[in-house]
Amino acid sequence: MGSARDAPAPMIPPPAAEAGGIHDPALWKRLAETADDGEFAASWLALQAGFIAGTRRALVLLPASDGAPAPVLWPDGAAIADLLPVAAQAIAAAKGVAQPDPDAALCRLAFPVPTRSGATGAVALECAARDEQAIRRAMRDLQWGTGWLRARFGSAGDPGRLGAIVDLMTAAAEAESHRAACLAVATEAAQIHGCDRVSIGFVRGNRCRIAAISHSALFGQQMNLVRMLEAAMDEAIDQQAILVHPAPPDETNVTHAHAEFAARQGSAIVLTCPLVLHDRFTGAITLERPAGRPFDSATIAAIDALAGALAPILEDKRRGDRWAITVAGAALARGARALLGPGHAAAKLALLTTAGLAALFAFWTAPYRVTAEAVIEGSVQHAVVASFNGFIREAPVRPGDVVAAGQLVVALDDRELALERLRWVTERQRRVIEYDRALSDRNRAETRALASMIEQAEAQIRLVDEQLGRTRLTAPFAGLVVSGDLTQSIGAAVQRGQTLLEIAPVDDYRVVLQVDESQIGDIRAGSAGALVAASLPHQAYPVSIARITPVSTAREGRNTFRVEARLERPVPELRPGMRGVAKIEIDTRRVLWIWTRAAQNWARLALWRWFG
Repeated sequence: MGSARDAPAPMIPPPAAEAGGIHDPALWKRLAETADDGEFAASWLALQAGFIAGTRRALVLLPASDGAPAPVLWPDGAAIADLLPVAAQAIAAAKGVAQPDPDAALCRLAFPVPTRSGATGAVALECAARDEQAIRRAMRDLQWGTGWLRARFGSAGDPGRLGAIVDLMTAAAEAESHRAACLAVATEAAQIHGCDRVSIGFVRGNRCRIAAISHSALFGQQMNLVRMLEAAMDEAIDQQAILVHPAPPDETNVTHAHAEFAARQGSAIVLTCPLVLHDRFTGAITLERPAGRPFDSATIAAIDALAGALAPILEDKRRGDRWAITVAGAALARGARALLGPGHAAAKLALLTTAGLAALFAFWTAPYRVTAEAVIEGSVQHAVVASFNGFIREAPVRPGDVVAAGQLVVALDDRELALERLRWVTERQRRVIEYDRALSDRNRAETRALASMIEQAEAQIRLVDEQLGRTRLTAPFAGLVVSGDLTQSIGAAVQRGQTLLEIAPVDDYRVVLQVDESQIGDIRAGSAGALVAASLPHQAYPVSIARITPVSTAREGRNTFRVEARLERPVPELRPGMRGVAKIEIDTRRVLWIWTRAAQNWARLALWRWFG
């Protein structure tokens, strides 16, 4: 059986952007009506050059009566020296030929054209084609177009049969599905060629399968008929020849399956013509006639021309009707053949590289670490607050200054308090004098009232003394001023309880991490890690997790948890407020999992949201 390897699906080529004369009605009229072979070939060549995008030059070789080829050129006067060898190669090989020229991003294509004289002509062209897909598409379009030449210059070249072929091609192209196209072609072919039955089948796997039988939309019940038809088609495809039963006396091909089919089905005359697409056989068409009406050579040539014209259209319909999984499987099969067959060194190298990387990532492990933004804070942060309403008199320190325990950090204005104390001292002295006078007068009621006033004045004096003692605010311990710059606020009013300064120890810090909620489950108390500060990027400082706060905070569109860590050793260079990045060691995992963790988590959550 002929090769069944996949090829790009053929189709009727649409008008191209650079079509030239493709829309010229005069060309189409001359193509359909002219009786001159040379004029027909010239019109066809102009139209075909428009169908195949990027065509630069083309020729048709028509064998003349004396055997010398008569070339028809497009455009007129084009150089054909490079096209003649590829045309000759196509004639010798009896199949399509492609000669890519990667350096010039060009390709020369040729396809043979059998003629009624028995000699073979050819059509050749040069077009822009940068890759294999473009070359195959151009060859497909060229094969489609040669159906016109085969119909004109083959044995079926009379106008009536040419019109019949055009009608069949139109019916196939207008059908909505592959099955409908095959049924329309089979039914019309039976009427045109006077056949009792016409069947069309296509190669699937290693066998030919029936796609349509004329005048029969349903043939599934006729299993014996279908089986014998498929055997006859396989016989023709295996021998790559047109088979006729009864066979001519000089026939050398085997026709056992045809003979058995004719004997059992009562068909006196059976003809099977393979459908050829590029260099492979895609199916076959079988025609049956009653006794007394054999197929003459002209009819066989017409059927051969019809098969050549219909093969690309029907194959395109068949491919268009395939299931998506079938299309994917065919693409995988083509890729496998390209990788396992000869050539395609770049694809094979890419596959080996991909396989090597996949194997590497499947077994390559690395430490899995949780990365989080970090800020350094003092382990104890003492606030210096105003103990009463007043005014700032002195602010000798500012943030960043190191202070000693008991050192003055803020002094409040005490002038009003001093005046207040003097007033209460004077008041007490006056009440004491009055108390002595009342005591000498033995006025016990007044004595008790004045004694109470004296105690009140003394209490006010003690209060004022206490406030005077708090006008000088000192550092509670040796540390670093981390916030509160009052040097620009001398004389400003402060309220009782207002924070003036914050002081943190200079050698006792904690590291606060903001861990994303997707990774908080991996963090454990005691986990080790490292911190790199933005201001000290050359050094990593070891840290360990001390506390995980079970409260989330929305930051920059994502939820984070506050995690506290401690430095493993004192670091004099660090200061509260510094920021950086911390990485916490979790365990060892595969690199592929580490790189795709976020995508996996997103996919799981999306699947749960949509289908859970």
